[in-house]
Amino acid sequence: MNKETETVKVKVKVKSESAFTWQKAITFVMFLLTTLVIVDIVIDYKMQPLLDEIASLKQSNVNKPDVRVINTRAMAEHFAQAGYDTRTELEYIDILKILLDKSNIIGIKEDSLQFKGTKYELKLNDIETLRQSLADLGIENPRINNEAEYAERENLQREVFRKLTGQISIQQ
Repeated sequence: MNKETETVKVKVKVKSESAFTWQKAITFVMFLLTTLVIVDIVIDYKMQPLLDEIASLKQSNVNKPDVRVINTRAMAEHFAQAGYDTRTELEYIDILKILLDKSNIIGIKEDSLQFKGTKYELKLNDIETLRQSLADLGIENPRINNEAEYAERENLQREVFRKLTGQISIQQ
């Protein structure tokens, strides 16, 4: 009987040591998880002002216009190479104004810049690309309804050009 009692005591002792080890492991894991949760909460609390500031800066940048440089010499060369007539040139400029306005882009003449560079130059596309972009936005081409106005503007431009060239020949 003495041996049986010792065996029972040993088994109980092993079970209690095993239970004690599991209890320590569970306590340690709970402590670790609690620490991780607290650290995460503190990090979120400290990061929130920074995240709010980033969000406000992104929001303020959304409304800022973009600036592009319009090279008038390159535009005149483009018109000459493409063989645009005066009305098409006027249409090009009108469509360009509309697209720049809708895209929140400010166009600046190259001559007004103090420092020259090509980084912000406006890319010149052909008239068909501009017309298609206008159609994609659901905006009607201004030349379609205002053909008479375009004819009047063309005549005015020719008259101004004639007067300027007449003055140049008189001065020489």
